[in-house]
Amino acid sequence: LIIDMRIFVTGATGFLGAHIANVCIDKGHEVLCLKRNLSRSLFRPEIEKKLKWVNSDIQGWESDVFTFQPDILIHAAWSGVSSLDRNGREIQRRNIELATALLKIYPYKQVIMLGSQDEYGRLDSLVDEKHDLYPVTEYGKAKIECSVLLMDYCEKNNIDWQWIRVFSIFGELQNENWLIPSIIRKCISGDTEMNATPAEQIYSYLYSLDFAEAIESMLGVRNKSGVYNLSSNQPILLKDIFLKIKEFTASSIRFNFGALPYRNGQSMYIMSDSQKFIDAFGPFQRTGFEIGLLRTIEYIKGKR
Repeated sequence: LIIDMRIFVTGATGFLGAHIANVCIDKGHEVLCLKRNLSRSLFRPEIEKKLKWVNSDIQGWESDVFTFQPDILIHAAWSGVSSLDRNGREIQRRNIELATALLKIYPYKQVIMLGSQDEYGRLDSLVDEKHDLYPVTEYGKAKIECSVLLMDYCEKNNIDWQWIRVFSIFGELQNENWLIPSIIRKCISGDTEMNATPAEQIYSYLYSLDFAEAIESMLGVRNKSGVYNLSSNQPILLKDIFLKIKEFTASSIRFNFGALPYRNGQSMYIMSDSQKFIDAFGPFQRTGFEIGLLRTIEYIKGKR
């Protein structure tokens, strides 16, 4: 394995990309991050001073990437991830255009791009990489298009590549509109009640640090190109997550389970068999759900 590599990370001002860049810096790699004029850095000062940045709103930014000479591209940037934007064709088309442009900037040795569980469509059972793809959103369709683009380009140019289908992730830095941070916020804000669906879904939440370290473990690994699912192996009932957060925050909130309907096409069992990833890159789940949840609660409390 090569150590101290030069890594070009997109999406580093977002939840997953920031965790990836953090871990890469911790492991001694040089990291160049992509940002835009409106981007806001999420990094602690001691990490920030070790990062290099390039601004895609400035003309000719591609030449700065070329000057950096990255060994590896980790593409984590993606617009239109919220449920409101997932069917916006224009925003999803722009994601494909960005991925295409990024591939052609520099002759990388390896390219890692983040896919999504949405590529599978509605899920009601454990899935692996052989499971058929039935995307029901423009987001899911665009991710699949991107994965084909990645494979074709890298195979033609003899570049190692990995397409990582990401399942449920939680942890520090996650936007407070997402489920776990929103429940924590309600509990620590002293809210007395919160409406919810019946919350009978079973999810497998992977802690963000474990996720980022899993991505870092792939760096420089040769001849392991392919599509990989990345998911926790610990299923948990959604209702139990609500109650666990209530307990850990010592909140007296009342959850009105069943007050909200499930959304159309709601997946009821979201979990993947990640054995293919483990066989290629090693085990990645080191943090139990409860430890990750306690750390996330402390982080949100500190932020407030």
